[in-house]
Amino acid sequence: MPHLEIHNLTVSYDKDQPALAQFRLDVEPGELVSLLGPSGCGKTTTLRSVAGFIQPDAGRIVINGRDYTHLPPNQRDIGLVFQSYALFPHLTVFQNVAFGLRMRRVPKAEVNTRVANALKMVGLEAFANRRPAQLSGGQQQRVALARATVIEPQVLLLDEPLSNLDARLRVDMRQEIRRAQQQLGITTLYVTHDQVEAMSISDRVVVMNQGKIEQIGSPERIFAAPETVFVADFMGFDNRFNAAVESVQADKLTVNWGGAPTELRWHSRFGSPCPGAKAEVFFRADNASLSSSSDASGLAGQVILHTFHGNEVQYLVETQVGEFSIMQDSAGERFENGAAVTVQAQTQKWIAIVE
Repeated sequence: MPHLEIHNLTVSYDKDQPALAQFRLDVEPGELVSLLGPSGCGKTTTLRSVAGFIQPDAGRIVINGRDYTHLPPNQRDIGLVFQSYALFPHLTVFQNVAFGLRMRRVPKAEVNTRVANALKMVGLEAFANRRPAQLSGGQQQRVALARATVIEPQVLLLDEPLSNLDARLRVDMRQEIRRAQQQLGITTLYVTHDQVEAMSISDRVVVMNQGKIEQIGSPERIFAAPETVFVADFMGFDNRFNAAVESVQADKLTVNWGGAPTELRWHSRFGSPCPGAKAEVFFRADNASLSSSSDASGLAGQVILHTFHGNEVQYLVETQVGEFSIMQDSAGERFENGAAVTVQAQTQKWIAIVE
């Protein structure tokens, strides 16, 4: 049985445009599910509804078989890690972590033991007597994580917890959060707009758009097999072009790529497309390569811009089909602006979407 059940949740700030519309999600015990999407897609509204800060217009929130829909936040057995940390500046690290336990009137000896274990888990046992202002941003986020988990909540909610950290700290804290969540086995909802963050930390990813779910799946599935144009675009399939479907098989369809019939993986929410249907073909910048030699199986083009990215060079190439961004190993063949090139497709990684 799912540990967290969100049944047809609807939240409206504006009657004409609900923030959430019939949102439904089941989260299994101990699972970490990320809500991923751009600003305004409804992910934080979902989290705040589960936390009890927003009363939904319709729908139900059930945790471990108990209906939480109308419970006030202080009566929900939920741990919450905020984007801004929200630590008490006048309390020590120990006192911050112990706060929830003391509000629950946990005996002092048990408080001391549980707080010590929580601080050890996040590597801050030596900082117990410091105040938040004496800590780095990453250390403050660890305190917030320890405070949220020490109460042993039914569900852990994390709202953009890494957005205030620099790039290196974000990577370290992703690993820290994932390790702690798996160690404790807490059912977790994680809100982020960062695709890499969601891919690296999640058991499943929910891609959201305008208050609705576009796609749910494993990180590998979301990354490699988007099911809608929105998901493909949001997940970094930088290149796209329109094509007509020439034929359809069970798992492949054929489109015209530069004058040659090309078989691609495909997805449609409306069943098998008919020949002549319009498809949008997507591929990432590293799903094609450039060559200076002409090849009938490739597509002729011209480099109009190149930029150095360390291990790779990014080329913007103009072709008869459109402009494409191609990433190449910087140690390989290099091309200057204006160079004639051939685009070689790695079509096994491309996908055609029919909507």
